Amino acid sequence: MVLTSAILNVTIAVSSVAAWVSILVGSGDDRSLSHRGLGSLKYYTVLSNLFSAAVSLVYAGHLLGAGGALPPAWLLVLRLAAATVVMVTFFVTLLFLTPQYGFKSLYSGGNFWLHLVCPLLAAADTVFLSPVDTLSVWSTAFAMVPTALYAVGYIRSVLAHGAEKDGQVYDFYGFLKWGEDKIGVVAAVMLLVTWAIAIGLYLAS
Repeated sequence: MVLTSAILNVTIAVSSVAAWVSILVGSGDDRSLSHRGLGSLKYYTVLSNLFSAAVSLVYAGHLLGAGGALPPAWLLVLRLAAATVVMVTFFVTLLFLTPQYGFKSLYSGGNFWLHLVCPLLAAADTVFLSPVDTLSVWSTAFAMVPTALYAVGYIRSVLAHGAEKDGQVYDFYGFLKWGEDKIGVVAAVMLLVTWAIAIGLYLAS
């Protein structure tokens, strides 16, 4: 089981980075949620998957070098948080963004891996192979931190520039469609969704 988890985590790390590199050198625009070059780092999808890749790399390193010892609590918290944020990407893409942008643009090329494959692999490792059930249920709250940090930056940008300005799309996730006065509510809902997913992964493990 340890070796299986290590292999799976290495696969997650390599696949996530490779998918991002394909976006770096590819083409796209904000309306397809793909952006050539470092501009892709503004997307939650990319940031969450790179966070997951980093955690997976550290986690695999521990599994291969710890001689069978259980991962420390801090690493399990990160394992759960990483799986949670990429599953946020998975569900938001599937249920919210696909109706807006279409299936093809969101599940082709690097986005196929970042929106679908890598999140499912991270969830599988967390639920079936990682002892996250040894944590306190309150450890799930940490999973909201990456989403909260992203929400702060995104909201600041949207409020400063609006949905779109000079051909540049700032509200590519459509937060303003419910009105500027509701953007805080939308962010709060996203945090609660993030926590709900973390609790779901925790209970399923």
